[in-house]
Amino acid sequence: MAEPKDRKTVLLKAMYELLKKQEESGFVLNLLEESVFYDEAECDGRCLMDDIEIELEDERNHENKV
Repeated sequence: MAEPKDRKTVLLKAMYELLKKQEESGFVLNLLEESVFYDEAECDGRCLMDDIEIELEDERNHENKV
């Protein structure tokens, strides 16, 4: 698994790719169903959202311990 800072970059890049898909599409996409590739696997927008949520929770938990 990537280091915390690298993990954020991985998730940000995946989100950028997802948003870029929408920008380039002539239609409104359901971004929760669109797929992106990261962590050596294909993941849809919902999976990406879940991974971002976990990262944010981990960050909050770390801040509360300090």
